Amino acid sequence: MQITSGILIVMIIGGYGIGQFEGAEEITEGNNPFWWAIVTMTTVGYGDFSPSSSEGRLFAVVIMFAGISLIALLTATISSVFVARKIREDKGLEKLNVTDHILFCGWNKNVDRIMDSLQNLSQDRKLKIVLINEESEDTIAAIRNKYREIKFKFVRGDYTREAILERANLKDASIAIVVPNDSLEAGSHPDEKTIFGTLTMKTLAPNIRVIAYITERENLTHIKRANADEVILSDDLGAYMIASHVLDPGVPQTLESLLDNQTASRFRRTSIPPDYVGKPFPELSDHFKSKHGWLLVSVYSEEEQIGIGEILSSDTSALDAFIERKLKEAGHSLDEENKMAVVINPGADYMIQETEKAIVIQ
Repeated sequence: MQITSGILIVMIIGGYGIGQFEGAEEITEGNNPFWWAIVTMTTVGYGDFSPSSSEGRLFAVVIMFAGISLIALLTATISSVFVARKIREDKGLEKLNVTDHILFCGWNKNVDRIMDSLQNLSQDRKLKIVLINEESEDTIAAIRNKYREIKFKFVRGDYTREAILERANLKDASIAIVVPNDSLEAGSHPDEKTIFGTLTMKTLAPNIRVIAYITERENLTHIKRANADEVILSDDLGAYMIASHVLDPGVPQTLESLLDNQTASRFRRTSIPPDYVGKPFPELSDHFKSKHGWLLVSVYSEEEQIGIGEILSSDTSALDAFIERKLKEAGHSLDEENKMAVVINPGADYMIQETEKAIVIQ
């Protein structure tokens, strides 16, 4: 504000002074003295008017140096604002102005593999991911440099805190991924923070889709109480793969190949052509096989499932009461909620529904 005022004052003094030194006969309507002052101060120098008297030229020199100094200060101030904002953003201290983004909350050794899969499976889509954690700037910079196809933003802090989530623009995000941290405070469990973070997000933004990763099965009920949309349990796949290696050799190798984001044959989601709505599952399967060479595995849709209130335990524990109160404060119904319904390889009499989409092996 002070610099802008100084520029305005110098322009007024310059215009008035040059008018006095050059005389009324030189300052005509086409040679406005204030126009001359601002052109001189900004070093544009159109040359449409210049002082001819010695006094006028000396005065012009003073205006030139004053103008150059003030314009330089203005430019430096504007630049410093943008540079400071960029530095704060890189440090994760700035409120983000981003929409339809993915929140990635937490940090552990699997982050590289998750980001690698997201980048490879995104195909032509440009992903926008906001990282929320307390890692060092070097760690965040390494991720940015490694996965250049993903547009990263960073917010430093604890994702269970409302202020941090608001800084990451939680309400305009599309999906939140919550992973347990490798490093924890003494006496704490990684799933505790995942559950509390999920509950906080669902309270602030009920419509956001939360994918939560937990480490122990006994916490499955608690994460469902927090209204997580999808839950990934670390020991499920590992246990199944071990048993399959023993009892069904070939099955785990096939599954590993399908889950490898680097292979050509993998699972993918696709829309169902409108012409096949209301037709049997085998006709849709034949369509995908003959037209694309894809193998139709399943169809899925959103449907109403068991309510949150029904999975709360019958006792009146403090945790149940706390979760129920928080959900009610957020406007959640404890009666019913929308969940994903998947039908794998249905029978020949299964009719395709309008709201369904297909999962295929390409």
